[in-house]
Amino acid sequence: MSVFLLGPVLLGLAAGYLTGGRLRQLARQPLRGVWLLYAAAAGQLLGHVPPGSRLLSPATQRWLTALVFSMVGVALLLNLARLSRPAGAGVAAILAGAALNAATIVPNGHMPVAPAALGKIGAAPTDTTLDPHHTVSTETTRMAALGDVLPVPWLNLVISVGDIVVMVGVALLIAALMHSPGRMPGRRHALNRRRNGNRPASTG
Repeated sequence: MSVFLLGPVLLGLAAGYLTGGRLRQLARQPLRGVWLLYAAAAGQLLGHVPPGSRLLSPATQRWLTALVFSMVGVALLLNLARLSRPAGAGVAAILAGAALNAATIVPNGHMPVAPAALGKIGAAPTDTTLDPHHTVSTETTRMAALGDVLPVPWLNLVISVGDIVVMVGVALLIAALMHSPGRMPGRRHALNRRRNGNRPASTG
């Protein structure tokens, strides 16, 4: 799964360089709420990596996942107005993908996984509950088409349409952040120039 998550980041870095961006620009971005992203990453590790994943109950892991997504969403929204249009489009895509996933997770309590897709990656679950976060789709599953229905055999994964939208958004956001620091500093600079231009010239 880590390779799957790393893919959009590497794609975004490559796209950023190919379009004239530089990695150092990422450190110059005037981002807010970065601590929320660090906290979300810590929560994600706690819920998916032993021993935390073994100590937490399934219900606790689901609440932790909801908290992680909420923190990421808040961090993105805090910065939406400060970003360039391409970066803002990346944020919008990430939020849209998360909303698509939530549309099936919320009514079902888990992310449903299509049995046919599981078969294509060589998995044959004997129980409807795969883990605290996923369940096998049945005839009563709601919004099943938005669940994990797309097999990725070479990674032994099944993903959703929402996952693809999120990945595109992450790649676009990273590529955009490798360019200018965003709109707000430019606006401040233009405003300062306008104010300085309106000041009377010194007669000293």
